Amino acid sequence: MKSNSLFLFLFFISISVFSQNKEALKKQKQHLEQEINYTSSLLEKTKENKKSSLVYIDYLDKKINSQERLLQILNIESSLLEKQIARIKNKIKVGEELIKKREHEAVALKKEYGEMIYALQKNKSNRNDLMFIISSETFNQAYKRVLYLRQYSRSRKAQALQIRKTQDSLSVNKGRLLHEQELIKNKKNENILLISTKREKLTTIVDSKQEKKKAVSKLQKSEKIFREKIKKQQKEASLLEKKIKQIIEEEIRRAREKLQKDKNSNNISLTPEAKILSDKFSVNKGTLPWPLEQGLVVKLYGKQKHPVFGNIETFNNGINIATNNNAIIRSVFDGKISRIFFIKGEGKAVLINHGEYFTVYSGLENVNVKLGDEILAKEKIGTILTDESEERTELHFEIWKGYEKQDPSIWLFEAD
Repeated sequence: MKSNSLFLFLFFISISVFSQNKEALKKQKQHLEQEINYTSSLLEKTKENKKSSLVYIDYLDKKINSQERLLQILNIESSLLEKQIARIKNKIKVGEELIKKREHEAVALKKEYGEMIYALQKNKSNRNDLMFIISSETFNQAYKRVLYLRQYSRSRKAQALQIRKTQDSLSVNKGRLLHEQELIKNKKNENILLISTKREKLTTIVDSKQEKKKAVSKLQKSEKIFREKIKKQQKEASLLEKKIKQIIEEEIRRAREKLQKDKNSNNISLTPEAKILSDKFSVNKGTLPWPLEQGLVVKLYGKQKHPVFGNIETFNNGINIATNNNAIIRSVFDGKISRIFFIKGEGKAVLINHGEYFTVYSGLENVNVKLGDEILAKEKIGTILTDESEERTELHFEIWKGYEKQDPSIWLFEAD
């Protein structure tokens, strides 16, 4: 019976682990499918300008990336299914061997029981149990004969009980075997469907890549125009960085003057309240809410090659999040409005102080806060600006720790 218990334990443990893995994969799949659908809607919005839009390439890149990640998850899911099928097959083999063993035990027990009953009936015709006891020559012999008859009776009952237990165990094992065989059938059907889905997704990736190839080819014919546009964007990014550094430098100077500290230090001096706020901000790394209710990271932080002109490298001081027209921009954490300023071609920008940390929200059309306002996490700052010429609606978001730029994707919840 111990082997049965171990068999059941291992079976249900493997099912439990698979279910947990399956649930995690399901969640990732849903997230990626939402990303793909949202990117498709953004692509549809910029479709009219796709012959001359770098934005279209950015969104197409994001879609391809999400599609490839989804295909990877489908491959993992398929691999897990195949492993589970192999485990169940192994359990079926073990189960079949167990059934054979129980069947042999049942045959042997029945044979032994039959022989016992036959011997009893045969002896019973030649003797009477009472006479068998009375005919004893001594009291001690009579007592031993009583014990013998009792033991013989118990032995028969135990043998019959053991036969019933073996038959019950056999029935349970056969039922479990049928269940596992049905499970194998279902998992195989599930895998067939998954393989079909994988083929379909692979086709869509190939189609997206072909679409990107055509769009890139058309854009490369106007390389001179786009190089100028890229230079203009880099200039605007440089102006934004310069402005942020000036503001942070001024914040540090003011804080030091307030606390009468060394003005030559690059470290910001904090009041006790600001220190608490700064520490809270730091503790929330990886769990900060998004500055938008709905959006998609289309440009990552750091150095990256241009998707169309591979010999051009750009550096992004933050991340760019594509969103819907008129989307609400909100603070990612409690803080104080340090600056509201304008960047030519990029709209308005808001810088919020969080103690030692600063967050920057660039690309706003309207601002709903004033300089010096205390603001809470998820509180509205303003609304997003849409570049009508490219149908581009993107928030540029940055995080700074003093003079050090941070990668926002590792600070925001599930943004990496």
